[in-house]
Amino acid sequence: MKLRAVIAASTAALLLAACSSGDDSEPDPDQKDGSELVQSSPLTGERLEDGLPQNAPLAVKIDNTSAGAPQVGLDRADLVVEETVEGGATRLAAIFYSDMPEEVGHVRSLRATDIGIAKPANAHVVASGGAGQTMDRMRQAEVPVVSEDGGNGGFSRQPGKAAPYNVLANLAQISGDLGPIAPTVPYLPWAENEEDATSSETAATTATVRFAPFHTTEWAHGDGGWTRSNGIADPEFTARNLIVLFADERDAGYTDPAGNPVPETDFVGEGRAVVFAGGSVIEGAWSKEDHGSQIQLADGEGNAIQLAPGKSWIELVNNSTADVSWG
Repeated sequence: MKLRAVIAASTAALLLAACSSGDDSEPDPDQKDGSELVQSSPLTGERLEDGLPQNAPLAVKIDNTSAGAPQVGLDRADLVVEETVEGGATRLAAIFYSDMPEEVGHVRSLRATDIGIAKPANAHVVASGGAGQTMDRMRQAEVPVVSEDGGNGGFSRQPGKAAPYNVLANLAQISGDLGPIAPTVPYLPWAENEEDATSSETAATTATVRFAPFHTTEWAHGDGGWTRSNGIADPEFTARNLIVLFADERDAGYTDPAGNPVPETDFVGEGRAVVFAGGSVIEGAWSKEDHGSQIQLADGEGNAIQLAPGKSWIELVNNSTADVSWG
């Protein structure tokens, strides 16, 4: 009941903000000290003194292999989700809302997993393209796609880098073409401020997230937050909150050009969660009613976890093959 109360309150607050941001009437001069709906980012929980950004949130699919290195513009995202793709590799869905860089990449194709990643942010997925049946799934789920293969503008090819690892996206151009769009729910359960955030007495300064035998993401905690020790971004993304969510994975029903089965992570329901909040770790559970709902977090006793405002990285891993450790 505690968790439901917290989520209901934060969701109601954001809905008021979204409505306020779409109102053409004159702003209330007292609004700045009123509803958190207008003042807090749905993707970071941070206060926005000037209101919600006047652009569309974009979930950009970014290559996460050495062939696509270096990752460009990743540090300017609000929130990043690392997801499993075929062949034991992973790919990133980096969600941009408060900042729209002119170069982000290197951009790759989308997966059906992106439905559950993009919908809570009300985001367009920015990708190089996608398999026909995956595009059909996106349309059925009403998740809009901006793609190079689809003839959309805002894409370029980096000279001297081999395809398909050379695609860059101009988010300022893409977002400008779409106009302002607001998320409809807070992506995560945000605390009002740092002091109200949930923490633990169990300290953690390093973390290892094993997706599969062929891929592990290493993390270290420093003064700025959590950064990847084996990352390929220049510069690296720094996360205030590092969240590992275990979810069911299934066969998406087709193979890649090399013949590898393409997986799909079902980002809905519930599962194990490990939350690295600042320099501490909390073990518990996550839940999500449907693809577009806010992610809810609870500790081992069922108490709601509230996250400190700031950038976050979600490791979305397979229940059957993944593991996480810390020290």
